[in-house]
Amino acid sequence: MAPLGPAERVFVSETFLGSVHGQLACTTCHGGNSNTPLTKEAKAAAHAATADFVALPSEQFDVYCSACHSDITTKFETSLHYTQNGFYERFKIRAGGMDLRTDANMKAGFDADCAKCHAACGQCHVIRPVSVNSGLEQAHQFYRTPSLVNNCTACHGSRVGEEFRGLHRGEEGYENVKEADVHYNKGMNCMACHPADEMHGDGNLYPYRYVENESFVAQCTDCHPDVLDTNTENLYHTTHVQGNTTLQCQICHSQTYKSCNGCHVGEGITGSSYPTFKIGKNYLKNTSSFRTTDFALVRHIPIAPDTYHNWNGSISLTTFDNAPTWKYTTPHNIQRWTFLTDTSGTAWCGQTCHDSHDEILLKRSDVDSTYLDDELRANEPVFTD
Repeated sequence: MAPLGPAERVFVSETFLGSVHGQLACTTCHGGNSNTPLTKEAKAAAHAATADFVALPSEQFDVYCSACHSDITTKFETSLHYTQNGFYERFKIRAGGMDLRTDANMKAGFDADCAKCHAACGQCHVIRPVSVNSGLEQAHQFYRTPSLVNNCTACHGSRVGEEFRGLHRGEEGYENVKEADVHYNKGMNCMACHPADEMHGDGNLYPYRYVENESFVAQCTDCHPDVLDTNTENLYHTTHVQGNTTLQCQICHSQTYKSCNGCHVGEGITGSSYPTFKIGKNYLKNTSSFRTTDFALVRHIPIAPDTYHNWNGSISLTTFDNAPTWKYTTPHNIQRWTFLTDTSGTAWCGQTCHDSHDEILLKRSDVDSTYLDDELRANEPVFTD
C-alpha cells in the first residue's frame, strides 16, 4: 500500500477538534509541553516534558482508554490481537516447550522482527497500523469500524486481503480464480463476519487464532444453516456435510490460494509465494468442538527448523515436527461456483474433483524441502496417502 504523505500523516482536522475525543487536550493523551510556540523549531521542546511524549497512547490502553471503555479494555488485554499469544504458543510447540518470553535474547529478537503486527486500539480506530508506516487515517478522527483496506488488510493483506479482493486474477497459476470473494462483491467488509466482540476478545487467553469459542467465531452455517438441514434437496451438501466422510465448506467453495516457502528471521522468505489448492486430513478434528470435518484445505506456512537461529546464535526448533507445516486454512475467496462445483459440460462432479486426486490431495510427494525428513514427520497427520 502506498504510504501516506508527510502532511497526511500528521494533519488534524477541525472535525476532530469538535468530537468527543477532540475535547481533550492533546497533552491528556500524548504528554509533551503545550507551552511552546507553534513553530518548526519548537517541535523538540513541544514533544519534551517531565513525562515522556507518548506517540501511541492506546499502547497503554489501561491508562488512556479504560476510563471510558473498560468493558472493552478488560477483555482486550488477553486478546490475540494484543498479546500475540498465538505466536508464542506455536513457538513452544516446535521448541520443546521453550517460552521465548522468558529468554531475553529471544524476546528481543521477536520484538524486533515479529512484534510489528501487534495491534492496540489506535491501530484499528485512529491510524494506519505501525507495520505499514502508520499515519493518521482520517485526520485524527476516531472511527468505530476499521477500514478493510487501510486497517484490516494492511496487516492481513498477503493472504486474506489479496484473496478476498480477487487480486490474483490473471496471475500465472491462479487461472481458477475467476472472481473476488462473493462476500466482498456484495459489499461486505471484514466486520460482517468478524464483529467487534471477536476482535476485542472475550477475556480468555487463547493459544491459537482458530479460537475454540463457537459463540463468537464466524462459521459458514451462521448465515447458511440450510446446509445442515437433513431434508435438503442439495445432494452435494447431503453427501459432503452430513455423509460418512465430511468436508470443510471451503474445499468446494474456495478458489486457488497462496502458500509460502521457508522464512528465516533476518534473511527474509527464502523463495517466492506460489499458488496452491490442497486438501488434507483435518488434524484439528479431535481437538475442536466445531471444526470436525474429516478433510480441510491446508496451506504451507514459512517455517523451518532454523528459522530463529540468529536471535541468539544457536536456537533451533528441536520439536519442529510436533506441528504440521501444511496448516488448516480458511481461504477468503469464496464463490458458489468454483472449478470444483461448476459441473457444466461434465457428467458429474467426479470429473472435476474425484478424478483429480493427484493434483488436489496433499501427499508426501508434495513436500519438497531442504528439511525433507522434518517436514515429512511434521505433516504425517495431514497427508492423505
